[in-house]
Amino acid sequence: MHPVNWFLLILLTSGLSARASDLGTTGLIDLPTARVMNDGEFRIVFSQQRLADIYNLNYQATPWLEATYRYVRNDVKGIRYADARVGQHRDRSYAFKARLLEESAYLPQIAVGAQDFFGSGAWAGEYVVASKKFRNFDVSLGLGWGRFAKTNTINNPMKLLSDRFGGDYAPNVGGNQGGQLRLGSLFRGDQAGIFGGISYQIPGWPLRVLAEYSSDDYSHEQRVIMNDAGGASPFNFALDWKPSANTNLVFSRQQGNQWGLRLSLSFDTKSNLPRNPPPRFYSSAESRDRSQAPENLNLTSWYDRLLYDIERSGLLLRRADLPPGSSVATLEISNMVYGLTADAVHRALTLAEAHLPPSVTTIILVLNEDNIKPATIVYRRQNRGQTRISASNARRIDILPSRVLDSPTNTTIYRWPEVAIGMSLKGRVQFFDPEVPLRHQLAAVVSVGAKIGEGWNLWGSYFHDITNNFSTTRPPASSLPHVRSEINRYLVYGATGLDALYLEKRGTFREKWHYRAYAGVLEEMYSGAGGEIIFQPFQSRFAFGASLNAVRRRDYDRGWGLLDWRVVTGHVSAYWASPFYNLDLGVHSGRYLAKDVGTTFEVRRTFDNGWMIGGFATFTNVSAAQFGEGSFDKGFFFRVPLDKLLPGNQKNLWNTTLHNLQRDGGQRLEGFGQTLWYELRGMRYDALYNHRDRMVP
Repeated sequence: MHPVNWFLLILLTSGLSARASDLGTTGLIDLPTARVMNDGEFRIVFSQQRLADIYNLNYQATPWLEATYRYVRNDVKGIRYADARVGQHRDRSYAFKARLLEESAYLPQIAVGAQDFFGSGAWAGEYVVASKKFRNFDVSLGLGWGRFAKTNTINNPMKLLSDRFGGDYAPNVGGNQGGQLRLGSLFRGDQAGIFGGISYQIPGWPLRVLAEYSSDDYSHEQRVIMNDAGGASPFNFALDWKPSANTNLVFSRQQGNQWGLRLSLSFDTKSNLPRNPPPRFYSSAESRDRSQAPENLNLTSWYDRLLYDIERSGLLLRRADLPPGSSVATLEISNMVYGLTADAVHRALTLAEAHLPPSVTTIILVLNEDNIKPATIVYRRQNRGQTRISASNARRIDILPSRVLDSPTNTTIYRWPEVAIGMSLKGRVQFFDPEVPLRHQLAAVVSVGAKIGEGWNLWGSYFHDITNNFSTTRPPASSLPHVRSEINRYLVYGATGLDALYLEKRGTFREKWHYRAYAGVLEEMYSGAGGEIIFQPFQSRFAFGASLNAVRRRDYDRGWGLLDWRVVTGHVSAYWASPFYNLDLGVHSGRYLAKDVGTTFEVRRTFDNGWMIGGFATFTNVSAAQFGEGSFDKGFFFRVPLDKLLPGNQKNLWNTTLHNLQRDGGQRLEGFGQTLWYELRGMRYDALYNHRDRMVP
C-alpha cells in the first residue's frame, strides 16, 4: 500500500478492540472464538505465515453478524485444492459469524460461523464455538466441520438429526468457477473436530498471551509447502501486542514448524457525531467596522444582512418570501459544507433568528441540494423571555414535503458561471488481483466544477500519474465483450489523461420526482449521455427509480478517441430504507454494459457521520462458465468521510467500489444511474426526523 494510503488509514482510526485471527474472523491465532467486533467496526488484517499470505477485510454488519472477505495467496507450485487446480493458488472467499447468545454471569457467549461460504472451497468449514471470561482469562471451546475436522475428531453429531449430514465433506463445493453458495455441504461429514484455546491479558501491559489447539492439521499444505509428511503440531502459541487503541501486532509460532506475523487495523464507522463549530465572525447586525461588511451591503435590509452572514457560514441563501405584515418567512437554502444536514439547518436558523424581524413567528427552510428539493423544515420561534425546555425543542420542528417559491419577495442573483478549480492527490487501489494482492496508483488530480445556471453544472477532472504498478501482463480471459476487464489498459496507457468532462442538469418536479441528466465523457472507460429519475414519496421508506444511458467505449489513452463498442444500458430500481441498523436495500433490474440482462441486489449500512459500507451481487443471463472465475459479479461499496483529515465542516467524502474480481458480466457505469437515492439519503424524512433536536438554534 502506498504511504499516502497508510497515512489515511492511521488518521481515520479510533479506539477499538482489534482482536482478529489470521483468517480475519475475530479469534485467537488461526481459530475463531465466539467474540465479535464492536457494532459498526471495520477491520483490515494482514497475516503472513510460511503456508500462506492472508489478507482480510472484516465488518461488523450488525451487533450480532460479522462478515469477512478473505484473499489467500500461496506461491508454491503444485498445490492442489478442492477445485483440483494445480499451481500458484489465489483464493478469494467470504466468511460469516453470527452471535447466538451473549455472555452472562453464568453462561458463555456462543456463535456459529462458516468460512469460504462461497468460493473455491479451499478453506471451507463451519463451527459452533463458546467463549467465557474468567478474570484475565478468556477460554474458548468449539466443534468444527470441514477444515475444522481434520484431527481430534468425534462422530458428527448432526447425523443424529439426519443421515444426509454424513458421508465425505463435499469436494468442489464452490463450483468449477468458484463463487457458488455451498449450502449443500454445511455441517456435513462423518466426523467433527474439537478445537479450543485461551488468551491471557497481562495486567498493566498492552499484551495478551494466546494458546490454541487446532483441529485443522493443514496436512496438504504441510506436505507440499513444508515438505513435512509427518504433519503439523496441533498447538499454536502467540504474543498479541496492542501498541495503540486501533492496532494489534501478533507474533506467533504455529504448527510447530513456522513463525507467523499479523497486523490488524480497525476503524469505527459508527462514531458519534461531532458538532464542528462554524467559522467565527462578527455578524452584519454589528457595526460595519466590526462585521467587515462591504460598503455596498444594505445593512437596513434583513435579507442582505442574512445573505452576507449565511454565505460566510458555508450556506447559500437562494431566495426568500416575507410579504409585508406576514408572520411566516420562507427561506430557500443550499448546504455547501456541512456533512450533516441538521447542522446546516441549525446554522441557518441561528442566523435567521438574529436577522428576521421579531414579528416573524415561523421560519420555513426549503432545502435545495443542487437544485433538487427533497424536504422543507418548519421552525416555530420561541417567545422572547420564554424559558427553553430541551425536551420540547424537537416539537418546534416539523418536516414537510418540498415546496416551490413561485413569487419570492427576495431573490439572490448569482453570477454565472461560478467556477471552482481544485488540485488534490488521489490514491486508487485494486485489492486481490490474481497476481498481486494490492495494486495502486497515486495521481495528481486537477478538478473543475462550473455552475452555469440553476441546476446546470459542468464537471471535469484530469489525472497526472505519479506512481502506478498496474500491469497489462495478464490479458482478459473473458468470452464476453471486454467492457470492464480491460480496465488495466486504461490505467497503464491512460495513466495520465482526461478522467471525466460532462454537462449535468438536476432538478425536482411535483415534489416527489427528482432527476439527473448528463452528457459527455462520463468516466474513465465510457462517454455518452443518459439520465436517472427517482420517485420518493414523502415519509415513505420506499422509493422507485429508472435510469437509461447510451454510451461508447473510450480509447485506452483516455483522450477524446472512441472505440467501436456501443451499448444502451438501463435499469429500473426499487429501494427500501429499512428501520434496522441503518441498512438500505436496493434492487436494480435491466441491461448491463456487455448487453447481458439481469438483476443487482445491494445492501448498504450508512451512518450520519458519513461512513457507508455495503455489498452487492449481480446475477445475469451470463452463465458461470461464460463469466469466468467468480461465477458472478460481486463486491463492496465504501464511503469514508474526510472531516477528520480536513479542518472545519466538510462534505468531502472518499467513495470507491471494490469488485471481488474485475470481469465483464453484470457491469454498470461508475457513478451514473442508481445514485440519486443514496446521494439524497441525508435529507430523507427519517434521517432529518432523527436529528430534530440538533436543528434547533
